[in-house]
Formats: sequence, C-alpha cells, structure tokens
Amino acid sequence: MTKLWRVHPFREGNTRAVSIFMNLFAEDNKLEFNGQILSQHPGYLRKALILSAVEEAPEPQYLLKVLKDALNLIGNDNTKRERKQSNKYKVIKQYDVTNYKQKPFETE
Repeated sequence: MTKLWRVHPFREGNTRAVSIFMNLFAEDNKLEFNGQILSQHPGYLRKALILSAVEEAPEPQYLLKVLKDALNLIGNDNTKRERKQSNKYKVIKQYDVTNYKQKPFETE
C-alpha cells in the first residue's frame, strides 16, 4: 500500500486512491474489512502512509495498526468498538491529525 501511495501520479488524491484500493483488495480476496475506519480518519491514514514511506527509516507500525483494526472491527458490536477505536486515531507520534481536511479537486 505504501508503494502504491508513493507512486500515485497525481498531486491530490493519493490517500483516497489507496484507501479505495485497500477496500477493493480486501473485497477481491474475500477479507472482511471495515473500510470506514480509513475514511473516518483520513489525517491518521495519510500521516501513517507518510511515515511508512520514508525510505531511510520507515515506521510502518502506524499503518499496520489501522489496517489490523480495520480487519478486526467486524462483528455485531461494531458501534461500541468503533467509538473506542476512534480515540486511537487523533495523534500519530507528536502530530495531532484530527484537523486534517481533504481538499476537493480544483482545476483553477
């Protein structure tokens, strides 16, 4: 996922494209995957991808954490577990990622 994010050819949309790809990959491989956790925390996902993509000293643990949670959040008690999980995605390292806003694509 990190390699795909890194080589995405456009200026905007890298994180969204990878998020969609993750959902499609899981679906195609018949994995139960809660992709909403990715879309609900785009700032965390983006920062996790950035840290994972640093060639000199990658830190994939943040990306692995959100992916593992997306794979493990399946079940009947999703609502309570999702609320608890949401608190985990406010800070990554020393960065507050809660104020991250995805920018809509603009041509001008």
